[in-house]
Formats: sequence, C-alpha cells, structure tokens
Amino acid sequence: MIESEKKSLGQEIVDSLPGGALVVAVALAAYFIAPVLQKYPLFKTYLELKDFILAILFGIFIKNTVGVSKTFAPGLRFSTILTKTGIVVMGAKYSMMGLVKVGGPALFYIAVFLFGTAIIMMWVGQKLKVPTPLAACLASGLSVCGVSATIAIAPAVRARNRDMAYSIAVVLMFGLLALLLFPPIGRLLNLSDTQYGAFCGVGIVNSAQVLAAGFGYSDGAGLVAGIYNIGRVIFLPFVVLMLAIMAASREASEGGEEIRINKWQMIVDKFPIFVLGFLAVVAFNTMGFLSKPEIKLAKTFMEWCFLLGFASIGLTTRLADLKAAGLSGFLMGFLVAGAKAALALIVVLTFLE
Repeated sequence: MIESEKKSLGQEIVDSLPGGALVVAVALAAYFIAPVLQKYPLFKTYLELKDFILAILFGIFIKNTVGVSKTFAPGLRFSTILTKTGIVVMGAKYSMMGLVKVGGPALFYIAVFLFGTAIIMMWVGQKLKVPTPLAACLASGLSVCGVSATIAIAPAVRARNRDMAYSIAVVLMFGLLALLLFPPIGRLLNLSDTQYGAFCGVGIVNSAQVLAAGFGYSDGAGLVAGIYNIGRVIFLPFVVLMLAIMAASREASEGGEEIRINKWQMIVDKFPIFVLGFLAVVAFNTMGFLSKPEIKLAKTFMEWCFLLGFASIGLTTRLADLKAAGLSGFLMGFLVAGAKAALALIVVLTFLE
C-alpha cells in the first residue's frame, strides 16, 4: 500500500511544474521591473529595490493577497535547495586568501553576536515569562539563521508547531523590515561594501534576506554578506546545543519534565553540509581550475539561484503567522533584533573600513 502511494519521478516533476512556473514568473517580474524603478527618484535615491529584494516582496504580496493554492505547493519546495546551491556556486568568486581575509574577522564578530544574542534572548524570555520552548525558538531563530535554526532547536526543547511558526514569522518580518531599511541606511552613512556586508550579515537573521539585502546594495557587499552568512550557519549546531542545555536547565529549575540531550549527535545532525561544497569550490578557484568565463558563468548561475529561491521564499511567507502567539514574544523578538542590528552598525562603523 505504501509503495503504491509513492509518486514516480515523472509525476513529481509534473506536480512541480505549476509552482515552478509561478516562481519563474515572480523572479522574471522582479528582474525586469527593478531597473524600471531605478528611473524614479524615490527608488533611485531613497528606496533602492534591486531584483533580489523585489522577488521576496512580490512573493509575499501574492501569498498574502490573492493567495497561493495547493496546486503550486510542490513547486515551492525548492527554495532552500536553490539558495544553498547559490551559496555553493558563490565560492567561485573567492580565493582562499580572500576568504581568510574576510572570514577571519567575520567569525569573531559572528561568535560574539550569536552567542551573546542567544543568551540575552533566553534571559529576557525568562523575565517576560515567555514559555521556555518559545523563548528557545526565538533565541535560536534571532541569533543564528532564522528558519533553519528554529527548526533545529524545536525537537530538543519540545516546541509546538505554534512556537516554531511564531518564531519563524518574527524572524521573517524583522528581516522584511530590514530589507527596506538597511540599503537606505547604508547609502546615508556611505558604508563601504565590507561595512555594509558585515552589517547585513550580523544585523539580519534569515539567510535569504541577508543575501538579498547584501546584493541589493552591491555585488561586493553581497559577497561579504555571504561570508558572514556562512560563518553564522557554521556556528548553528553549537548555538543550538547551548540553547538546548539552557532550556533543559530552565525546565529543571521550574520543576518541568527533564529534557535529555545527546550533545555530539546534535552537532553532527545540524552541521550544514553545503558549507563544505562552498569551501570545495573556493579551493578549485584558488588552484586555478576555474577560468574567467567559467567564473562569469558561475556568477550568473548564482544570481538566478538566489532570485528564484527568494521568489519561492516570498510565496511561502504568511504574515498571518504573527498571530500565532502573544504580544510578549513579538516585542521580545523585535526589541532584541533591533538592538542587535543597531549594535552591529556601531561595530562595523568603528572597526571595519
């Protein structure tokens, strides 16, 4: 019975066609409309909306107005694969020396902000009497990389689907606000590509939104933001482990049921394998295996992976998820995320050129 219910590869492809076509349509709309908007002073000077950002916004608009029927769902499953593929191919833009130059300081700043944010979120959550599972989901999502981190921590703290949905919604909504505000802030303060990329990489949580905001500023800023984003996901299993231990300790102190944690298994299970693919491509480029035409082609492929992935993410983002929990979690998330972004801006202005 189970075997008969399994779909063939051909049927899976057919089922994915409507959603895939919708994703392509949204991506193409963003690609062609973005240059048109640049002709108007509002968008050219104050609210620069590149195609990456527009793809997410268009998708969100469609999802939350006319809606996206279940017919399109199979074709919207590949957003994570597309963005991770784009990140792997992005390695063609780096050499090992360049990666070390940018990545060394990045790992330091990321470690301080990630672990610091997670600890502060758990402390604030306890003070506001936010339930431990929801506090852990918010702390994980707002410190590491949004959706992936929330999903990673949920089983360890026995979070409900509502806790996960709420945490993801807060992360995505803050990131959406950042997509609109970060580029004008960067222009106003005349941030360099390195400064702005670091600002996005630390101040924005969701991986797709980090990349969209970075490349929405410039290609150079996008590449720097990409390095910070990779640094964040490398730390994901360790931050999740720390939060799981903190949640278990809090539950025990409050007389709740004991949470058992397999520390080594958690690190192995949550390690982002696609990072190894990125490093492999960097190594190939450093050793001279990639020609200039191939690097140019890789850049184009990367940009379309991101554009299609961002469109798909927008088409699956529900604003109504913000109603899934109380006001305290929402305020906690936005206040800490806003403070984190402000501190990130101060740091990049002070220590980076």
